[in-house]
Amino acid sequence: MRILLTNDDGVFAPGIRALAETFSGAGHEVFVCAPDRERSAASHSATFGKPLRAEIVDFPCASLAWAVDGTPSDCASLGLFLVREAGPDVDMVVSGINRGMNLGGACIYSGTVAAAMEASMCGVPGLAVSLFIDPKRPEDEEYGPAARAALRVAEWMPGHPLPLGAMYNLNVPAMLYEKLRGIVPARLAPVFLDVPRYARTGDGGWQYCAEPGEFDDPEYDLVKIGRGWCTLTKLTWDFRLNADDRELGEIEL
Repeated sequence: MRILLTNDDGVFAPGIRALAETFSGAGHEVFVCAPDRERSAASHSATFGKPLRAEIVDFPCASLAWAVDGTPSDCASLGLFLVREAGPDVDMVVSGINRGMNLGGACIYSGTVAAAMEASMCGVPGLAVSLFIDPKRPEDEEYGPAARAALRVAEWMPGHPLPLGAMYNLNVPAMLYEKLRGIVPARLAPVFLDVPRYARTGDGGWQYCAEPGEFDDPEYDLVKIGRGWCTLTKLTWDFRLNADDRELGEIEL
């Protein structure tokens, strides 16, 4: 397959490098289009008021690579355009590997998720990949196992296509590949569905300081990943509440 890689941690982040090495090592042709600096929590923001600048950069294992002064979703759509200008379209966009989890409500803020979603809205299968790092064990920040898990999902995806505007979101616990228990579906935990919490900083500003709560529902993604499972969820652009909405027609003007 021809794979376009992007992320929100920046073109020189270790996670995207691990993806490029793993996918190219498996025989896939890799292209890269990623932000020129970290753009974490950019969500699905896009640049419309100014031209985007894309600089070709050297990138191991990639046929072509660009650093872009835009958001992750910019990089996904511009990358698809630039690769198409250079030759055949890509078969898939893989976004990540994000440094940190994109579980539960965190998905709404994630530039990693947004880039994969942008690809899916452009008609190209999208996969977001994130590494869940235990704050108590920062030394476990190793991206190779997550890249291998992402490869397994990506090679499975062509046989399991999603509708336009739907994507896959993979989270992998930071541990040895041989210790991963497997890949399972999961419900989104209600992370960040809480009252805002900020702390005063020394310079008079406010720093967001809320932490994910404690959850015990065994079907939640945050619980499953804490037990050694890789979680795979389907996400969609459709923000509608999936429920009976006939009562919405009761309002009279």
